[in-house]
Amino acid sequence: MKRFFCILMLAAMFAACGKEKNPGEPAFERPSYASGQKQGNITYQLLIYSFADSDGDGIGDFNGIKSKLDYLDALGVSALWLSPAHPADSYHGYDVQDYSKVNPKYGTEADFKALIDAAHAKGIKIYMDYVLNHTGKGNVWFAEAKKGPASDKFGWFHISSNPSADIAAGKFPMLTSYNSGEWHDVTVGEIGYTGRLHFKVDFSGTPRTMTVTAADGAAQTSNTDTSVNMFLWVGEPGQAVRMYRTGTDIYEITLDVDTPWGVLVRTSDTSWDGGTKWGAPKGANVLIFGEPLALSTEDAQDILFGSPTPMKFQGAFGSWMPDLNYGPVSTASSSGAFQALAQTADKWMDMGVDGFRLDAVKHIYSAERGNENPEFLRQWYERCNSTFRRTHSSDLYMVGEVWMGSSDVAPYYKGLPACFEFDFWERLKWVLNQRTGCYFVKDLTGYRKAYAAVRPGAIAATKLTNHDETRAASILGRDLAKLKQAAAFLMTAEGEPYIYQGEELGYWGKDGDDGGRDELVRTPMVWESASTAATGDLGGHVDMSLVTDAISVAAQEKDEESLLRTYYEWTYARNTCSALASGKMSSHGRYNESNTLDSSVAAWYMTAPDGAKALVVHNVGASPVDLDLDGDKLSDMLVSLGSVSVSGTTLELGANSSAVFRQ
Repeated sequence: MKRFFCILMLAAMFAACGKEKNPGEPAFERPSYASGQKQGNITYQLLIYSFADSDGDGIGDFNGIKSKLDYLDALGVSALWLSPAHPADSYHGYDVQDYSKVNPKYGTEADFKALIDAAHAKGIKIYMDYVLNHTGKGNVWFAEAKKGPASDKFGWFHISSNPSADIAAGKFPMLTSYNSGEWHDVTVGEIGYTGRLHFKVDFSGTPRTMTVTAADGAAQTSNTDTSVNMFLWVGEPGQAVRMYRTGTDIYEITLDVDTPWGVLVRTSDTSWDGGTKWGAPKGANVLIFGEPLALSTEDAQDILFGSPTPMKFQGAFGSWMPDLNYGPVSTASSSGAFQALAQTADKWMDMGVDGFRLDAVKHIYSAERGNENPEFLRQWYERCNSTFRRTHSSDLYMVGEVWMGSSDVAPYYKGLPACFEFDFWERLKWVLNQRTGCYFVKDLTGYRKAYAAVRPGAIAATKLTNHDETRAASILGRDLAKLKQAAAFLMTAEGEPYIYQGEELGYWGKDGDDGGRDELVRTPMVWESASTAATGDLGGHVDMSLVTDAISVAAQEKDEESLLRTYYEWTYARNTCSALASGKMSSHGRYNESNTLDSSVAAWYMTAPDGAKALVVHNVGASPVDLDLDGDKLSDMLVSLGSVSVSGTTLELGANSSAVFRQ
């Protein structure tokens, strides 16, 4: 591939000069792939809100992603993992309001469908981010649940007036223990009722009272006798209902109620003045069914349904994210919450979505280590896959975020075909910063062996960092040589790699900086001009030293020495070499964990099912090394990084240099 470049000063770690392009030389051309060439199963993780803005409102959108498919195709990706696309309470989308809709900030369902179709035309799949552990506090199901125990959604969440006792009694089988920090007040006025109730208002004595009981008899319509001036004002639908006189100053009515808060009593249907509004005394306004509730016109409070003690809901991730309740894991798939979620997933698969990334799966059942979460995930995967297989000959792709070490991740393969391998980056950052590569292969092949024992064909989703982690560039000290080599490791190891938005540009950022915020690791992409970056949904919490023309895609494409150009080269190598794309790792006979004299070297073979084989060699040291590779074929070098020289059976690798040879 020809390279022609201009002198370009880049910010921070990109301060080195590129080569100047001679007049008349053609501009850089992105890699292109023939049909079927993208074999490497590379996925790109993007944040819809900060990836690309198509309409100038400062917020990324579906059409913006569609406009960048040529870039993503050239980067060699065969799938996109989108951040949550649903309406949500927050900018990041992990507190979903409605799983059956798309966030209008990102466009319409028609726009989403157009993105799916355009991606498929380029051989790129679409994976949606699905949150099974919790919803948002503004979720439509949670709004129904807050109406009270008679609501059919009440049991979809963990709601209780005495959570400690209810957990101890086994009422919430998903929870193993009571943690007071995870239980949050249901705001006063949010507990309502859905069902048939009988109301009796007694104005014959002092105090005047109202008694409410559950009703089996037929519901009544509003009394048409205009001589009766006693009304119920029901929270929803928000109108006065005339009661029936059943005795001296006694009034009754049976109604079907569906209200998020409660009722009031009125002696006029046209005025709230002159003592016509009757409610409950302050601090004593929650109904106990069957017991008279004193009424008052002084500072009359809304009369609420629900428990006589304050209700709380469980939200392990905070008061804005109520956890879903699927009941005992043995019957989880028959729970209302499970079935409703699965129906929404069906909709997106029918639209053309190719897979799902599942958020925080170790938290669904509170026992992170054990069989409950893997068993739940098995039920979820099989349910979704049954829909997918109606129109596909292959199985659905699904990957779980199991943020634990590899030994704890392995059991989750009982439920899912793929899991993120957080230990990949834990080992790799140690390798690069400690400049010790000899143990890397042993570690990775050990992980793979544990996964395969649980699920033959288990997919290790390898990655550097993601939207919840301090960026790789920050961890590697913004060292461009190390960042390039991290890309080379990612593209030559066994597994299916993920590239996180901006990683290919060397974006840095520490999770939790700026007062504990995470926006700093979710920086918007700069394509050509910083002025068009999608910064609008991040509330000003953006490191503007990254949002510059100098570190843009356009600038790095022109610079031969840029990190982006390295990504282009190594993703192309992976995609076009079956040994790298689908190969299994095996140790080199000489340069392995036993050879601590050459500890800076990480070397392995990749062998594909079709028999293709490649030798991968990395020197992570700060000094050059000469390697004796007698018995290996060094005549067909596929791709290299840094300083690489071959002389007979000797390979010389400079500091942070890498090479791949076809065998």
